[in-house]
Amino acid sequence: MLRMNSEHGDDDLSEELEELFKALGNINRLILIYNLASGEKEKFSVTEMAKMMGCTQPAASQHLKVLKTVKILNAKKQGNYIYYTFNQNALLKHKEKIDFLFDCVLTKCKKLEE
Repeated sequence: MLRMNSEHGDDDLSEELEELFKALGNINRLILIYNLASGEKEKFSVTEMAKMMGCTQPAASQHLKVLKTVKILNAKKQGNYIYYTFNQNALLKHKEKIDFLFDCVLTKCKKLEE
């Protein structure tokens, strides 16, 4: 099991990455993230996301719930709608964990090449 080094604390990295990769391991959620990232709008409702994904509102809600659980998205209620935006702080933490994992792998690859 991977553990963060002392620089990052004693958090269990493997479980956190497992949940993140599960959330990202679905084509609909990847399309959703891409559409949010590449569009001009800063926030989307479930209705708008369902249209983008070509699925029902309940299906879109389930995908949004998964992304919200791993903190990729924030949800904010405005009137009758809930709007979703990226959670920049959580994304930076996820990137740090992924970078740490890949740095470990690349370090091992370099050692094996020597």
